[in-house]
Amino acid sequence: MEKYIRIFVLIIFIGVVSSCSEDFLNENPVDDMYAENLLVDYDGFESMNYALLAMVRGEYSRLDDEYVDGANYSSLPFAKSIFFSAGADNSWGNNRHSRAAFLSYPKNITTMIDNDSFLALFEWLYAVVNTSNVVITRAEDKDVDWGGSDEREALENKNYIIAQARLYRAWAYRHLIYSFGAVPLSTKEITGSNYRVDWERNSVDEIREVMVGDLLFAIDNLPLRFEDNNTKPNQAVARHYLGETYLAMGEDEKAMEILQPLVESSDFGLMTERFGNNADEDGNAFTDLFASPLYTEGNIEVLWAFLNSDPDELAYGTKKVFMRNMWQNYYSNLSDISGLEHSDYEGETVNLFWLLNNGKGAGRCAISIGAYSLYSYDDQQDNDYRYDDNAMTWHLYFLNEDDEIYEVKDDGESLIELKVTRKMKDDSDPSIKNYNLPSTKKWKWVDSTFEQSDEDGQYNDLPYLRLAETYFLYAEALFKQGDSGEAAEWINKIRRRANVSEISGSDVSIDFILDERSRELITEENRRHTLIRLSQEDGGDERSAANIFKTRVREYNEVSGRDGRGMDDDVTPVLFPIPLSFIESNSGNVIEQNPGY
Repeated sequence: MEKYIRIFVLIIFIGVVSSCSEDFLNENPVDDMYAENLLVDYDGFESMNYALLAMVRGEYSRLDDEYVDGANYSSLPFAKSIFFSAGADNSWGNNRHSRAAFLSYPKNITTMIDNDSFLALFEWLYAVVNTSNVVITRAEDKDVDWGGSDEREALENKNYIIAQARLYRAWAYRHLIYSFGAVPLSTKEITGSNYRVDWERNSVDEIREVMVGDLLFAIDNLPLRFEDNNTKPNQAVARHYLGETYLAMGEDEKAMEILQPLVESSDFGLMTERFGNNADEDGNAFTDLFASPLYTEGNIEVLWAFLNSDPDELAYGTKKVFMRNMWQNYYSNLSDISGLEHSDYEGETVNLFWLLNNGKGAGRCAISIGAYSLYSYDDQQDNDYRYDDNAMTWHLYFLNEDDEIYEVKDDGESLIELKVTRKMKDDSDPSIKNYNLPSTKKWKWVDSTFEQSDEDGQYNDLPYLRLAETYFLYAEALFKQGDSGEAAEWINKIRRRANVSEISGSDVSIDFILDERSRELITEENRRHTLIRLSQEDGGDERSAANIFKTRVREYNEVSGRDGRGMDDDVTPVLFPIPLSFIESNSGNVIEQNPGY
């Protein structure tokens, strides 16, 4: 791992210099002492934190965007977030790429110990950890010019810089422990004097203790929110993740106490009235959240947004993200769509189709039919704003020769259907490709143009973490403290916004909270993390067929949960394998592989 540490640190230094353009990825670093030139004053440290933020936003970029040790990870066309979200109870791999076959056939993961997808995730997350450590370690240098008019302001500036880096480190370790379990714990900059080949896997408990310290420091030294900027993580983000961490540690009362100032703050709130860029179009406050995720657009629900840029690449922005590509179905491959023609768009009918249908998707992942069935709770599917035509693709459209929009149908019926196909049942089929299923519109291309309508990336700004998810954590903490009535009220705040019936305290359970999280947060939430966290409660084994991960997959995932695909046994792992290349390179100590591999 130490080889990767040095490479990543060098990459990020060069990235700061070149303002995050793609070219720097192909350069050969010549001076690994560049930190001595950059990290000498407040502005230099802030530049490093901006570079760290760009790395974090890479969660929504593709795995093959990573460049490590002179080799590009080619043929990995999945956004990193998919590995934290898909293949749980509410989604499966629709386009079953060999490097992600476990998303629809979980047992296949046991053969993937040398899979470069997991290696790419592992290295990317340690890039964040170790670059954070550079900032944290070097901020203690006595010669740093922290600015400010006096010692108090200088100390505030220093702690502000460190707080950001410690938040990023905790964020990365959150992904690591829910993806790989026990992993090496690194809290210091790697230099020639402490270079190691004898790493060990620290326990999840040890890592969480460091995360708690990092997040508490961030809470103490970051504002609850920046006045007009939710693209940098703030105290609210730290409170959210610390509340989740306390829940994972069984510290429910601490979780409630740390989350309460956030959920009750007047600085944040659920958006319940129309606002933003699309306020005059069809939709509602829920759909406005995704069209206008920034504070400057009136959104006080999104705690953290990922800023994008079109088409210029900025140090503070992300060039391209692929969430729509992952979750929007590949409708143009349907025979009823591929045969469409229009005399004014000869050779460009595909572009026209995607322009009229929210931008191109690759259909790599599909929301499970079981997840769609959750919206029928209390017979509310016809009322739920999260399930209607503004939130989900239920119809496909094209232009007739009079340039009038019409719905493309098959024998008078919509092409979209909730139906299990033969390929979804076929264990031998290498890819499912059910392109008749609906899609969420959360990731639709907000500012599409005709020329770009057939591109697979998107340039709109995206919400990353919403207060609604914090409400669910708070409701869970209340429920575990025995206050089901108050837990119901916080869930009802979300349900009222969605235009569905309210619940009472007797309706609240962990399963109900998970159901409502799916209804509200489908494709946003790191769903695998949530289910693994709950499966490991009180020392539980996430591999157990009786845990909440595997039982919910069997109940709601008609593809991954089929008999014999691994969710009905106590052996098939849910955690990812520790990358084989790391195990082999750690010559000074034996690293044990995760159970089940």
